[in-house]
Amino acid sequence: MASDDEDLRALNFAINEAENSGDRNCLAGVLAPELAFMRGDGKTVDDAGRFLQKVAKKPERGELERDKVEVEVLGSRAIVKCVVAQGGKRYHNVRLFVRLEGQWKLLGWANEVIASPAT
Repeated sequence: MASDDEDLRALNFAINEAENSGDRNCLAGVLAPELAFMRGDGKTVDDAGRFLQKVAKKPERGELERDKVEVEVLGSRAIVKCVVAQGGKRYHNVRLFVRLEGQWKLLGWANEVIASPAT
């Protein structure tokens, strides 16, 4: 049986893949009934509906940096911090998950541009 830490790590890699491939159904299955999503521009906040409407297959894949995934489980809540590199930029993500009916669901997500990827 996988631990919460392992489940949340796997879930975050699945979110990354679903975003890259434009898989709205997969992402919709991960979202809590309500979502607040702050885009990397630091100004745009989308709810679940607007977030899903904007999901499309990306011409340039975003890569979740394996060594930059931190998971903190706090009972039925969890915070995942990770870095995604895409399009010459790196984005620091903070994701808040809650356990609803035995499943981890994404309740809040905020991105921020941090730096260009190392060469």
